[in-house]
Amino acid sequence: MSEPYDVVVIGGGPAGTTLATLVQREGYRCLILERATFPRYHIGESLIPHTYGTLKRLGLLTKLKASSFPVKHSVRFVAPDGRRSTPFYFSETIEGERARTWQVERSEFDQICLDNARRSGVEVRTATSVERVRFEDGRAVGVRARTAGTRPDEIDSRVVVDASGQATVIGSQLGLRGPVPGLEKGSLWSYFKGGTRLPGIDAGETTIFTLSRGGWFWYIPLPNDIASVGIVDDPDHLFTRGVDRERSFLREVEACHPLRERLVEAERVSTIRGSRRLAYLNRQTCGDGWLMLGDARAFLDPIYSSGLYLALASGELAADCVVATLAEGDCSASRLSRFEPRLMAGIDVIRRLIHAFYDPGFSFGAFLRRFPKQRGALIDCLVGDVLDKDLSEFTKALAQMTVPPQTLTGAGE
Repeated sequence: MSEPYDVVVIGGGPAGTTLATLVQREGYRCLILERATFPRYHIGESLIPHTYGTLKRLGLLTKLKASSFPVKHSVRFVAPDGRRSTPFYFSETIEGERARTWQVERSEFDQICLDNARRSGVEVRTATSVERVRFEDGRAVGVRARTAGTRPDEIDSRVVVDASGQATVIGSQLGLRGPVPGLEKGSLWSYFKGGTRLPGIDAGETTIFTLSRGGWFWYIPLPNDIASVGIVDDPDHLFTRGVDRERSFLREVEACHPLRERLVEAERVSTIRGSRRLAYLNRQTCGDGWLMLGDARAFLDPIYSSGLYLALASGELAADCVVATLAEGDCSASRLSRFEPRLMAGIDVIRRLIHAFYDPGFSFGAFLRRFPKQRGALIDCLVGDVLDKDLSEFTKALAQMTVPPQTLTGAGE
């Protein structure tokens, strides 16, 4: 048995390091347990502008500005025929340097976040798997973990934070994880070197190539002339029986003419990865002595690049809540979950826009022609400005053009 910690965080990604860094700086003892050895590969490379405040608080802006990460000023949606595109520039609603962000290579970005946690005094153990979260009388009291080559360690903690990403350690252990109705999507992706980039400030944009049947491709510029290219579509279409991932992915790239033009002189430099089911959520995300962050809470869809934003935002909101609960000496579910209404109100707006995107009768062009005053609100969603903001007029306008998704029964709701 080791000396008890105030907080044990499962996972050393952006969500977990954000919380641990901010809580440690308030004088509490934090431990991060990460099963991988960094640097390690991870998908989800696009930041959106409203990560700026969290990154500034963490003290990471100087490193990002000095990095080789492409600067991102906008997101563009390209029609299936390639002749129409709709760019949304973040500077339309944000002034100054906050109107730009970065396309990050996750192995490097996550290393920056983990090193920052270490510098802040957080203890970090990599190559360490959490075998289970320990509960006593329904309350999380610590974890059982094993570092490679050692015997299991029983670690006590006042709060256990699940930031394990898609592994969803607590969700899997307690049987909380389930599907998200209406978001049955799969994905295939890879990396290309030498693809075409647009000129000027558009060179670092995220480009979304929409497909006539409802799916879409992403094209994300990364350092060293690499582009992340992936498709999101019906999993039964992407993962056809008897067709391997490579044949399926290259077939779809060939069929998307606007994307294919970007890749005429490009060389694929990576294997093709995939996920048959993207969306999931946990029907409970906080309990006595524990809470979930980022992808460990839920994942909806990558269309608006909200994954990294929600990881950082949930880490920051939860950190302030954890500090307050530790100071009060009450780490009950009711105290630890006080950040969730703010977070979930913002996620609900993003979720409504995700469902609108997949509605065959909805398009951004038609929406803005009918509701031109909502352009600013739409960009607010694309930049992540959805927390503590009244977007009710925007969601009412959306509801006039597309049926809202059914109410979730998990992830804090």
